[in-house]
Amino acid sequence: MTDRIDIGIDGGGSGCRVVVSTQGRAARATGGPANVVTDPAAAEAAIRAALLGALGQMSLSLDNMQSARVVAGLAGCRLPGTADAFAMRLPFLANVVDDSVTALEGAFDGDQGTLVNLGTGSFFIRRDARGITHHGGWGVQIGDEGSAAWLGREALRQLMWIEDGRAPHWSHDPLRQQIWRALDAHPVEFAANATPEAFGQLAPLVVASDGDWAHSLRSKVLREVVIAFEDIGHPDGAPWVMTGGLGAALVERTPDALPPGSRPAAGTALDGALAMARALP
Repeated sequence: MTDRIDIGIDGGGSGCRVVVSTQGRAARATGGPANVVTDPAAAEAAIRAALLGALGQMSLSLDNMQSARVVAGLAGCRLPGTADAFAMRLPFLANVVDDSVTALEGAFDGDQGTLVNLGTGSFFIRRDARGITHHGGWGVQIGDEGSAAWLGREALRQLMWIEDGRAPHWSHDPLRQQIWRALDAHPVEFAANATPEAFGQLAPLVVASDGDWAHSLRSKVLREVVIAFEDIGHPDGAPWVMTGGLGAALVERTPDALPPGSRPAAGTALDGALAMARALP
């Protein structure tokens, strides 16, 4: 009888990660960007390379995949049809879901709770008796409220208020010059071609600054968290987890301003993908 193999995959624009588990042993490998929306072919190649690396550590190959249970949590797979289309590209059977689902699984080790992810983008996701409920995560062009990219874009929008004389109370705020020094072009020119990552690079300035303007901007992020909790049906005081670079910075900077019930993540999105694979029959 062939030994069972469980495989978890976590992928997004910054890279992909794979864990292979069998016979009480596990091997991990990383690969290149895996954006299944903008470049599915490159995503497939990156995942395949990382998977082969992890399999190789276990003296396994793609020939052993017929006994594997695979769950892949990939960014962008909430778009209709994206998960199924990408699963068809893979040379092995896999259950492909959005990475928010595997992140939730890992953060709560399968239990109920709300996950807030404030990275370059953002998403809010909750598991309770209703099942899984999503909020946001649609990209900074039309959403990603409270994310680093959203915060950087909001800072530039308000910077133009200051330059126009519409916010004179912030005209001498230290953040004003900090942002100007960080830009390589006029804010309008910068914003015209800025990626979410470029907008997001302004967020650490907002988090670190002690001025009233930065405090106001941070308050807007925290307000988006409260709004999302209301929309997603998060009960007051119920367990929730914050992840993402901006999220971690806010937890450190403004712990008392966050809603009660926060706790550390039990595991990562990759841990969640592996746990979901192990739960497959």
